[in-house]
Amino acid sequence: MDLTALHAIVDRLEASKAAGWLSEYLVAWHGRAGKLSPQVTVWRPDGISETVMRRYVARLLADHVGWRNIVITQG
Repeated sequence: MDLTALHAIVDRLEASKAAGWLSEYLVAWHGRAGKLSPQVTVWRPDGISETVMRRYVARLLADHVGWRNIVITQG
């Protein structure tokens, strides 16, 4: 696990949570030792569509998490 990437991901998600863009999130790492990739699950608040949320989070985390590793769920 890349701790620098983890801190960057969490910092961005925490700022988004404080701004009301998401209600909760989970960061998990998957893969083989030495080749772990982050996966992020985001719980979206009522009033924000899944499409809008997916675009927002994909741009927010573009440097660290591929769009295929982002899961959006209703929170």
